[in-house]
Amino acid sequence: MTDVPQRRPAVSLLHRDPPMTPTSFFRAQRTAFAVTIGTVVVLTTLATWDRGRILLHVDEPVARFVADHRTPALTDAFNFISHAGDNLVIFPLAIALALWTWPRCRFLAVAVVFAALLRPVLEYLLKGAVGRERPDIEPLGTFHGPSHPSGHPLAATSLWGLVPAVVALHVHSKILWWAAVAASFTIIIGVAASRVYKGAHYLTDVTASLAWAGFYLAVVQGCFDRFHGTRDCRHPQHAVQAEPESVDR
Repeated sequence: MTDVPQRRPAVSLLHRDPPMTPTSFFRAQRTAFAVTIGTVVVLTTLATWDRGRILLHVDEPVARFVADHRTPALTDAFNFISHAGDNLVIFPLAIALALWTWPRCRFLAVAVVFAALLRPVLEYLLKGAVGRERPDIEPLGTFHGPSHPSGHPLAATSLWGLVPAVVALHVHSKILWWAAVAASFTIIIGVAASRVYKGAHYLTDVTASLAWAGFYLAVVQGCFDRFHGTRDCRHPQHAVQAEPESVDR
């Protein structure tokens, strides 16, 4: 009696085929894609030229307005949310998410780890190339290194931007997936706002960082889509299906 060959069928998985991804968004929204590219090019160029002096016409009034309207409650809130982009939070959480994800989808686990580890390289190269000085308008603390682009929003996106995929791997609900997207988006925007509030970065530094983060997340998603398969994905929906039994004549 001949053995029946086994194969894994092509199935639609929420963590692999979600309702929306950065790549699918940019493909569908060409205007948004063009605006994001324009934002990156213009802000990076202006921040590099004369150390961003021309951007101060926008950045300094915003920084002074924020400094004049701080309150103890807002300071506590923004100090708290800012930690969601700290390396001391990002790296341990990335490892925890990868360990949680590994038994079901090794591709996603690897994507989470590499997204967190490669982000500092991109941040270091961009900051070194631009070399813009940080704000000095009543900062809430001492901050080191170049200012453009802001590292915290990029770090937050590298981790929290992948949380919806991890949630989808374990919970098969589009409603919960959208809830994870909303929560991740809120955290990322909150981290970005906190850096301006604390005087660690100018508004244009944070804006450029969010634009770079969008591209970075799209590249991570694209690599995941390219290499994701069934061999190292043990999602329960990968039900083993038998080929029709061949008949010897």
